[in-house]
Amino acid sequence: MANRSRRVAPAGLALVLALVMAGCNANSPSTEPTKDKNTTALESVSQGGTLHYLSRRANESFETANAQMVPTSRLRWVHRGLTSWQTFPDKDTILVPDLATDTGTTNDGGKTWTFTLQEGLKFSDGSPITAQDVKYGIERSFAPMFQGGLGYHKTLLVGGTDYDGPYDGKKLDSVEVVDDRKIVFHLTRPFGNWPWIVSMPAFAPVPAAADTKPETYGEHPVASGPYQVTSFSKGSQAVLERNPNWKADTDQVRLAGPDKIILDMGLNNDTIVQRLIDDKGEDKTAISNALISPSQFQRIESDPSISARMANSPSGYFRYLAMNVKRPSLSDVRVRRAINYAINKAELQSVYGGPKFGGQITSTIMTPGIPGYTEYNLYDGGDTGNVDKAKELLADAGVSGLKLTLTYPTDVSAIEEKEAQSIKNSLARVGVKVELKGLDGDTWSELVSSADGDYDMTTNGWGADFPSGMSTIQPLFASSEIGNGGGNASKFSDPKVDAAIDAAIAEPDLGKAAAMWAAIDKQIMEDAPVVPILVQRTQALAGSKILNYFIPAYPPFANELVVGVDH
Repeated sequence: MANRSRRVAPAGLALVLALVMAGCNANSPSTEPTKDKNTTALESVSQGGTLHYLSRRANESFETANAQMVPTSRLRWVHRGLTSWQTFPDKDTILVPDLATDTGTTNDGGKTWTFTLQEGLKFSDGSPITAQDVKYGIERSFAPMFQGGLGYHKTLLVGGTDYDGPYDGKKLDSVEVVDDRKIVFHLTRPFGNWPWIVSMPAFAPVPAAADTKPETYGEHPVASGPYQVTSFSKGSQAVLERNPNWKADTDQVRLAGPDKIILDMGLNNDTIVQRLIDDKGEDKTAISNALISPSQFQRIESDPSISARMANSPSGYFRYLAMNVKRPSLSDVRVRRAINYAINKAELQSVYGGPKFGGQITSTIMTPGIPGYTEYNLYDGGDTGNVDKAKELLADAGVSGLKLTLTYPTDVSAIEEKEAQSIKNSLARVGVKVELKGLDGDTWSELVSSADGDYDMTTNGWGADFPSGMSTIQPLFASSEIGNGGGNASKFSDPKVDAAIDAAIAEPDLGKAAAMWAAIDKQIMEDAPVVPILVQRTQALAGSKILNYFIPAYPPFANELVVGVDH
């Protein structure tokens, strides 16, 4: 299947994910999480007050059909899903039921999944939330007007690749409504991660009767979450107030602390950060999706009164160097292993802003916070590389005077060029000459996602859509992801790895699957198609009156659903 996770730009500068990046310390002892419960256990978060959200996006929308936001984002103030994510400051994210009574059941090894809705659920207009509403919400995500979004379900559901939505009266039979509360999904193949997929935005219920103007539905949707949109000015401001029909005892992932949320759109990124640094007036109760620059990070770090309000993710995005194994110059695994030994990762870490801001040096494909993550290092040259070992491997391969090209996008940030130059310098130490080829982002993306790209190496980054090894390993290393826009930039193809990937995808026991992904991670690195470089960090700043904001290991963004306001 085709999985479309996102390439990401350098952390802290131009991440393409339009998700929240805000966080701070617990501002009151009453908001410290209870660590012996399997919940967020933040019941004492302050109820009341107004939360301000400062967005750098030109326009915010509460449309679910084409959204890419994770289930802990602001979209979920208004919408619920069949399942959701529960995050913690000190342990891994877990999947929990949301509208459903459990996280799904399968009796055929993961090809058919059944969910039952809780009793008594209502939309903000007082109408009952039914399985038919969930089905309709999914169906409309297939409509051509809703391009983009997280589309795993579009290839997994039987008939999905030929379905164009409900607006011509057609139904998607593989989404079966048994009765008002029971819904069954029929997949094209066994897929153990389906319970994670149904937490994605397209699985929010939408009543068909309210969808009279699909193009603008996201401005005034019927709410299933704790807040409803009471005012919306496109590109300017949205106001959210409490949904009187939401019941806290049916919802274990939203604390719904503030009485009101005011979301301001289209603000300048650096201005937002400066406002949060200044911490005046309403900005004391503000959070944002603004990106902190290296200079702003230094300013924040130098002042304890500000740095106390900053959160720094313990994990993040996978940054790596991909080697095109189809090229004759890189077909020998000894050459690829030599390049792994040669790279000075400490210098690259410095390029990104050091260990606090830029990220942690890594030697694996999976990142901390993803189930099954196991630390290992097959090519341990120390943080600065092992020149002698790299030269020894090149000599053993009979290679001398090697010349390679390294391509990278030039319109993302200046860091991309500095990163490329650092790699060039590292390889020069072992006698490999590198020619740098900077390209505009669209040209670069087309090149590296084509089947026969004319390049030897490229830098890249990747962010998982949900916490599973599948969300990184399958799109980057499955043979099916070579060309046609796929993410396999190294053109790596191994039938044994493909078989292992298929087996792990099909495994319905996610604990067993996690161990399988860990084994595949190491299996791939034995062949050295990439050089893992960094797990990139994200940073976030919040106002001094924000309660219960932290960044978990995954996703590397604060959970906006549990925030409170000290009023």
